[in-house]
Amino acid sequence: MFEDEAAFRQDPTLFRSWCRRGCRFYVPTYGQRNTQHVYGAVSAQDVRFSYRFTDICNGSTHQGFLETLVRKYFPQKIFLVEDNARYHKSPEMWSWFDAHREEIEPWFLPPYSPKFNPMESLWGYTRRQGTHDRFFPTTDALIGSIKTVFRSIQYQPNLVQNYLMPYQ
Repeated sequence: MFEDEAAFRQDPTLFRSWCRRGCRFYVPTYGQRNTQHVYGAVSAQDVRFSYRFTDICNGSTHQGFLETLVRKYFPQKIFLVEDNARYHKSPEMWSWFDAHREEIEPWFLPPYSPKFNPMESLWGYTRRQGTHDRFFPTTDALIGSIKTVFRSIQYQPNLVQNYLMPYQ
């Protein structure tokens, strides 16, 4: 299982779009820097996707997400592949991993290697389908759009199957 975290901003991000020649593509904005942080994990074999919104990404919120994964997949042992964020390897996390070694085993990617983590592709898919070229008047509208994409991944895993093929 691969795990990663991402941040989605309420400000619009412009992506590929089209408009009449001579006109500019316009997406309104409030200029606010509201950001939603999300933990996500995906199993490349069966495309089971789990996520959790959080206010900030740190050791305690990461541990809370991993506890959710352990409960969700119990009694199956999780082999967790994650990046080298500082809080992934903190002494508190290592002691937590030691206490839960029967349920979860961490494996770390080489430094600066996002191409080895399929969650990066799922974050890109989420941005293309749910946040690019869109105006979100409220934080709830942003969260709703992201959750819609996440639910489509959960209920129709074939939508993202091609992104996970190289990791199977």
